[in-house]
Amino acid sequence: MTAMQERRSDRRMPTPGGSAARSRRLAPVLALFAAVALSVLFAGLMLGLATSRPWLGLSLSPIPPVAKAGDDGALWLTGAEGPAARAGVPPELARVLSIDAPGAEGALDLTAMDLLEEPDVLPSNAAMADYFARQDRIAALMAGPVEIRLADAGEEGAGAPPLLYRITPEARRPVTSLPVPFWMQLCVGLAGFWIGVWIWALRRGDWAARFLALAGAGLMLSAFPAAVYSTRELALPDPLFWALSSLNATGSLTFGVGMIGLFLIYPRRLVRDRFLLVPAVVLGLWRLADALEWTQTPALGRHLAILCAMLVIVVLIGLQFRATRGDPRDRAALTWLGLAVIVGAGAFVATVILPVALGIAAVLSQGMAFLFFLLIYGGVALGVARYRLFQLDEWAFRILFYVVGVVLLLVLDAVLVLTVIDERAPAFALSLLVVGLLWLPLRDMLARLILRRADPLQGALFRQVMDVALTPPGRDQRARWGALLEGLFHPLTLTPLEAAAQSVITDDGVGLVVGGAGDLPGYRLEYAGQGRKLFTPADVALADELRAMLTNALESRAAYEKGVAEERLRIARDIHDNIGVQLMGALHSREPRRKDQLIRETLTDLRDIVNNASNPDLSFQELLADLRAQISEHVFAAGVRMDWVAEGGDAVILPLAKAHTLRSVVREAVQNALKHADPGLVRIAIRQRDEVIDVRVEDDGTGFEVAAEHRGNGLENMRARITSLGGHFSLVSGAEGTRIEAQFPFETGRER
Repeated sequence: MTAMQERRSDRRMPTPGGSAARSRRLAPVLALFAAVALSVLFAGLMLGLATSRPWLGLSLSPIPPVAKAGDDGALWLTGAEGPAARAGVPPELARVLSIDAPGAEGALDLTAMDLLEEPDVLPSNAAMADYFARQDRIAALMAGPVEIRLADAGEEGAGAPPLLYRITPEARRPVTSLPVPFWMQLCVGLAGFWIGVWIWALRRGDWAARFLALAGAGLMLSAFPAAVYSTRELALPDPLFWALSSLNATGSLTFGVGMIGLFLIYPRRLVRDRFLLVPAVVLGLWRLADALEWTQTPALGRHLAILCAMLVIVVLIGLQFRATRGDPRDRAALTWLGLAVIVGAGAFVATVILPVALGIAAVLSQGMAFLFFLLIYGGVALGVARYRLFQLDEWAFRILFYVVGVVLLLVLDAVLVLTVIDERAPAFALSLLVVGLLWLPLRDMLARLILRRADPLQGALFRQVMDVALTPPGRDQRARWGALLEGLFHPLTLTPLEAAAQSVITDDGVGLVVGGAGDLPGYRLEYAGQGRKLFTPADVALADELRAMLTNALESRAAYEKGVAEERLRIARDIHDNIGVQLMGALHSREPRRKDQLIRETLTDLRDIVNNASNPDLSFQELLADLRAQISEHVFAAGVRMDWVAEGGDAVILPLAKAHTLRSVVREAVQNALKHADPGLVRIAIRQRDEVIDVRVEDDGTGFEVAAEHRGNGLENMRARITSLGGHFSLVSGAEGTRIEAQFPFETGRER
């Protein structure tokens, strides 16, 4: 059994009490809501800690201005607001010299080190302990009114005595005073955790999803405390600062444990289950040694652990890359996810951790460097959309967008209640309006950007389908059908399947079975995009649309060819039965008059054949006009006058069989009169009323005794034609002439 098969079989293997355990599980949406709610509460706790300290209203920076680059190590005032502004502190640039408080032992000189962003850059654990103690002393001074000494940074202020300002701090730091890096680190922690638990909530039985969620939790544990202490106004009490720094270090190594565990089993399992705990044990013991100060320096206790974890992650990605050769599905997932982790986590390590470990200043501020982690989890989200990472598809994003919308609604409602609007109902209504106007359109835009699929040009697709359908059946048509599929999906292999009836994805996206159409076979396609991607439900929809178009085209062609064959057969039959017999009769006739009559009848029948072939459904008026032209030719050739009456109602289409019956009855009746009665006048009346055709043909020639006269085939054929249509036929003849009447029904069809 391969590693992949072992992994799949592990997922299907039942566990004791499995049914009961599954019954106690929350639905994916509820599980995601619960995790998101916990993270929001955690973020609220961090926000509370950040705003719980007394606030002086000073904007401080450890970075000297360009003009004062030589004064490195000084703490600089860059702005004043709130209590500082009320105390008269100028907002201009100034150097902060010291801080003091009434009743204190003495003023405390301030330096740039007092605003150190990350204390674990200090050279030893003892230095960190001293730093926390100094921060605790400054925080104690800030509990009440303080005296701040400033030195003017201008040239005109050189040598002047320092300026003393007495500031009474506010009890809490306002939310609006928190700098942008605070919110950035908070958002990075939330984004990483949310995407991690989003995958986990949908794939809770998958260890890869669990490790990804663990890494997201570690990122949140690392970013949230750093957001509080790295953006402090000046100082935090020792216990709080130490706890936040320790939580940050624990979160960093938790992130490493999650990422190492992820690449130990995804996309291929590299180790057995019992070895999955090794990273947690090793890094956990390392973190314990750092907390107990068994390591001499933070560089050994924290930075080296992070660097080793990053190195292990890179090595595991390399091993996974080797293990997935020959499998484009796993290789695509690894390439996308591995590249995101190397770039995201690697950039943070290279700009913050590695320089400090080498004893030099960090390249970027830690608050800014945390943005690199968004590359990891943004890459995970895009990988789910593009490569179906963790076997998820577009439906997963609907859940994520829904949860994010609800969270935004609740957070905005809470912010409005705490800051602007006291009433709960108006605040919630305004929050609902803002989310509806902003988030819903943004959600649709994100869905189009993230989940968009490249569709082929429909015009080109239709033309290619018609090329296949119009190709004569055989080897060439099959070749065109296979070439069409290959051009659309670009598979590595294309195998005919004679029994394929429908389109379906196989092997988790590696293969796609496309059903056949008509006599064309189905095909099995493997490794889409020349092995660079997997087949998706969108590909199944495209294959089904392709088959439907091709099936309709083939059926249309078959119907056309069948109609052509039937028309050819009808023409051949009419020529054989009518034209051939009449020409043979004319050939053997010795009477010139009879010969001429047979030739005229033959030309008339030939005209009927052509009319039927070119326009089988004539309107009633067109049919009568054509019939009158034919009859008048015979009548005038015989030297007989004709009286023609035609009355029609609505413009209708007479069915082919009944049109032929009408022509046959009129022609046969006129032919009998000219042949046997020697008339001087023939009257023809045809009326259409109430879906009934009335026909009357009478002459003034010599009649005959209907009862005594032997009836010929012509009269019997007329009677048979009319009665077969459900009509009525009558014949009256006497000394004044002969009258034939016929009525038959017909179904109307409006003129097209």
